[in-house]
Amino acid sequence: MGYWRLTGAMLLQTLAASVALVGLIQGAGWWFALMLTSSLLLVAGAGLRTAGVHRGIVPVLELVLGAMVMTAAFGGGTGLLAIIPTPATFAHWGGLLQQAMLSIYQQGTPAESLPEFLFLVVGGAALIAVVLDTLAVAVRAPAFTAVGVGAVLVVPGALLGDGLDPSALALSAIAYLWLLRADVRTRRPGSPRPGAALAVGASATLVAVLLAATAPGFDRGGAASFTAGGINIGGTVTPLIDLGKDLRRPTAVRALTYTTSAATGQYLKLASLDQFTGSVWKHRERDTKRLAEGTPIGPVAGLSDQVPTSKITTTVKIDNMQSRWLPVPSPVQSVKGLAGTWSWDPDDLTIGGINATTRDQDYTVTSLLVQPTADQLKAAGGFVPEDVQRDLFLPPNLPSIIAKTAVAATEGATSEYEQAVALQDYFRDNGFVYSTQTPLKQGYDGDGARVIAAFLEAKSGYCVHFASAMALMARSLGIPSRVAEGYLPGASGGGTATDPGQYTVTSDDLHAWPELYFAGVGWVPFEPTVGRGTIPSYTRPETAAAVPTTAPSSGTTTAPKRIVPTDPAQIAGAAGTTPPSPLQPVLSGLGVALLVVLVLLTPAVARRVRRRHRLRRLAEASGGASVVWAELRDTARDLGWSAPETETPRAFARRIADQVAGTVGEEAVLRLLEVRERDAYGPPVRGATVGLRDDLVRVLDALESRAGRGRRVRALLLPVSLLPAGWPIAASPGGAA
Repeated sequence: MGYWRLTGAMLLQTLAASVALVGLIQGAGWWFALMLTSSLLLVAGAGLRTAGVHRGIVPVLELVLGAMVMTAAFGGGTGLLAIIPTPATFAHWGGLLQQAMLSIYQQGTPAESLPEFLFLVVGGAALIAVVLDTLAVAVRAPAFTAVGVGAVLVVPGALLGDGLDPSALALSAIAYLWLLRADVRTRRPGSPRPGAALAVGASATLVAVLLAATAPGFDRGGAASFTAGGINIGGTVTPLIDLGKDLRRPTAVRALTYTTSAATGQYLKLASLDQFTGSVWKHRERDTKRLAEGTPIGPVAGLSDQVPTSKITTTVKIDNMQSRWLPVPSPVQSVKGLAGTWSWDPDDLTIGGINATTRDQDYTVTSLLVQPTADQLKAAGGFVPEDVQRDLFLPPNLPSIIAKTAVAATEGATSEYEQAVALQDYFRDNGFVYSTQTPLKQGYDGDGARVIAAFLEAKSGYCVHFASAMALMARSLGIPSRVAEGYLPGASGGGTATDPGQYTVTSDDLHAWPELYFAGVGWVPFEPTVGRGTIPSYTRPETAAAVPTTAPSSGTTTAPKRIVPTDPAQIAGAAGTTPPSPLQPVLSGLGVALLVVLVLLTPAVARRVRRRHRLRRLAEASGGASVVWAELRDTARDLGWSAPETETPRAFARRIADQVAGTVGEEAVLRLLEVRERDAYGPPVRGATVGLRDDLVRVLDALESRAGRGRRVRALLLPVSLLPAGWPIAASPGGAA
C-alpha cells in the first residue's frame, strides 16, 4: 500500500509541473503524452515493487521501460523488434534533439506541437518520472524531489512572456507537501510525524510564494517579449519571431537613419529566409565571400541586361539595432565604411558579420534599382538554376488549405507573373486585416505551415503571415519563392521633392515580404500585406513604362515553360491531405510499449498469482504438505537450482536447509519435511497443517534473501517453474550457482 501511496503523490507532482508548462506548446496533445509517459513509468515502478522487486532496482527497470517507449514512439523504425534501441536509434534521437534545439531557437511561444518537441516532452517525462521515483522511493529522500520539480518550473519561468503561473507554483507546493506526508505515513505508520511533514510543506509553500513574487523569470510579466535595450534580429530566436515581438513594442525604438540618392525611400533588406522546414523559415547557410572595402558585389542572380536598372547610393547610420545581417537596399553592389569583418552571399547578396554586428555602424551602400515591366515578367521563363530549384521545396504534410487557396486565388491566370499578381491581390482584396495581436491571442503566431493554415482561415495577421502565406502558395504553384526580412522605407524628415532629406526607421518599420523568382529577371519582391508598404509598379501593368522586353512577337501571353525537376515533396504538399497528428507516434509508441510490458510481465504476474493461491489454501487449511512442497520446488527452480521430481523430500529439504543455514528458514524447512514425510508415510494427524503457511513463508524469504538480487530479479521476470518440469533449462544442482 505504501508504494502506491507514494506513486499517487508523485503523479500529483507531475501533474502540477505539467500545469506550469501550459502555454509553451500549442494544443493539448503534448500534455497527454507527458502524463501518459510519466504515469506508465511510475505505475510500473509501483507494480514491480509490489511484486517483490527491490526498490533500488526499480529505477533501472523504469529506465529500460522509458527507452522502450522512446524507441517505439521516436525510433524511426531503427529499434530491434521496434522497441529495443540500437546505435541507429540513438543516432536518430540525436537528429531529433538537434532539430528540437533548432526549433526552440527559432520559435516563439506557444510553439507548434512538432514531433521534435514531443520527443523532448516524452523524454523529459520519462526522465522526471525516474528521478522522482529514485529520490522518493529508491533512496528514501523525497524532500529532494523539489530539485527535480524546480528544474522543470524554471523552463516556463524563463520562456513564457507572462512568467510562471502562480497557481502552478502553488499546486507544485501542495504536491510536494502531499509527497512528504505520504512518505511519513509509509515509513512510520501511525506515527504523529505527519505534522512535521505539514510544517515542511507549509514552509515550502511560503518559500514558493516568495519566489513567485521576487525571483526573476517567476514574476508574471517579468519575462520580456522583446529585447529591452534595442532591436535584435537573428539573435536568440528566429528573425521572423523577433520581428513580431518588436512590432508589438508599446513604444517604437529608433533603429537607424539613412539618406539616399533615390527619389523615394527604400526597403532595407536584412536577410533572405529561403529554407522552409515546415515549422520555420530560416536563412540557408552557404559558402560566402569575404567583403572588401568598396569591391564589387554580384552579379545579381538571374538578372537579364534587358531589364532596366539604375544605381543609387545610400548612407546608413545604425542607432538602436543589432544584427549579424546588414540592412541595405537590395540588390547591393558595394559597401564602404564598415567596421569589423564581413562577408557576402553570392546567391542572395545579403551581407553578414563574421566578427562584427550592426551596432554603431555607419556605412555607405551602392545598390541597383531594378525596374522590370509587367511584360518582361509575363514573358519570363527558361532554365531555373539548381540553387533556385531548392526554393520550390514544400514539406509533405503541408496543410491542404494552402495549395487549395492558391489554386482558387489564381484561377484564370495564364502565366506565372499573373499568378503572382493574383496572389498579391488575393490578400489585399478578400477581407484580410492587419493585426499584430490577433495571431497572439488566438494562438497561431509564427511562420510555420499550420500557423499559415490558421491565418488563411482567420484572415488576420501581420507581415510575417502575409509574406509566409504568399511564399508557400507560390511554391505550391511551382514558382520558386522565399521570404525577405528587413525594414520599410521609414519616414522622411523633410526636404524638397528632389532631396527628401534624412529617413528615420523605427521598430514599427520592421517588415517581411515575399520574393518570387522569374528567369531572366531574378528575384522580384511583392507586397501582399494589407495596409503596409508600397505595391510595386510592375504589378500594376497600366502604370508600367514601355521599355524593350523579351516577350515573344507572336503576342501570346503564356510564359515559356519552366525547366524544373519534378519535386515529389512539393507535389505531395500541393495535393494536401490532412496531416497526421504529431501526437500519433507518441500514442502508438506508448500503446506498443504498454503491450510489450504487459506481455513481458505476464509470466511474473502468473507466478505471483500461483504463489498467492497456494498460500491462501494453506491459510484456509485446504492445502497440505503437497502444496508446500510444490511451492518450494517451484521457487527453487525459479532461483536457478535443480529440483528434480525424482529427488526424495528428505534430500531436497537437506539441500534447502544447507542453503538457509543460520536463519529461521533452516528450522522451518525441517518442520515442513517432518509434516511432508508424516503426510506421505503415516496416518493422518489432526491439526498437522497448522503453521504450514508461516513456515513456508519463512523458508521462501530465506531462500530469496540468500539467492542474491540478480537471481531474485530473474526469478521474478523469468519464472521457469511455469514451464513443464522436464523442460531443459540451465540450473545449479546445489545452492547458489
